[in-house]
Amino acid sequence: MPAPQWGSPPAPVVDAMTAVVANVHTFEVERVDDYQCWCMHVGGQRLLVDPWLVDDLESGRDGRWFKRVHQRPVAMRPRDIKPPDLVVLTSALPTHAHRPTLAALDRSLRIVAPPRAVALARRMGFRSTIALGAGSRIVLDGHLALTGIRPRFPFGTVSIGVLFESLADGVRVYLEPHLAPERHPILDTGVDVLITPVERIRMLGLSVSMDLEECVALAKRIRARWVLATGTEGRAATGLIPERLWRVESSADAFEAVVRLHVGEGRGRLMAPGERLCIPPRRRRDLKGHGNSSEA
Repeated sequence: MPAPQWGSPPAPVVDAMTAVVANVHTFEVERVDDYQCWCMHVGGQRLLVDPWLVDDLESGRDGRWFKRVHQRPVAMRPRDIKPPDLVVLTSALPTHAHRPTLAALDRSLRIVAPPRAVALARRMGFRSTIALGAGSRIVLDGHLALTGIRPRFPFGTVSIGVLFESLADGVRVYLEPHLAPERHPILDTGVDVLITPVERIRMLGLSVSMDLEECVALAKRIRARWVLATGTEGRAATGLIPERLWRVESSADAFEAVVRLHVGEGRGRLMAPGERLCIPPRRRRDLKGHGNSSEA
């Protein structure tokens, strides 16, 4: 069965200079907050991943189970997100599908998410949704493919990792918010950017996030050109779960230095909200940065 596709939106009007820049960098990764919200800029579209743009991040009454506040200003506001932008949710868990943010968004936005998160979005009134399960692949508007990657236990039934692939130039970005699989044939063919946790967190003795050693081993195996840290500052959370059940065993302090040693100079990024990484295709390594974006 062919991968489902959505119709292409009207082509944006651009001047000659904008068109040249778009041809040079078709894929940019932007960090939106200081936790785990990202935005993929591809071919004139934006894909906002796990948006947390307003209020606190809470689970339980008044954050009894889990609560986190932004440590730094967020790079976007709900009114900045409008069609043809898309929202990608990696889980229906409240730390990924943040209801106050979703409630503040335009209901005509398209939502891509695992089935449970799709059901949540539909209950909240989003009219255009598509389910992305582990192992499934969808094509958006003919120029971007998303593949669901099943994470390791205990997240295999509630969350997904996502491989974003530009069909125009082959740039590939893999985002795993929890625990990447030991092996995966799609990933083993190589990715350009790996986005993963680097702070080991255990809950009741069970690992619930990657650590720096695992991250570097994965980056080397899948030949990642850049490694970006997500889900950072685990100790910033409060509530019964992080205070009683979690144990944060490492931090991101040494992240950039360790990646520099094992992957390459400047290849590990602990990005700030609003910072972007421009990703040139592998066949054009000599491309230079444009605009206000940071060039690796």
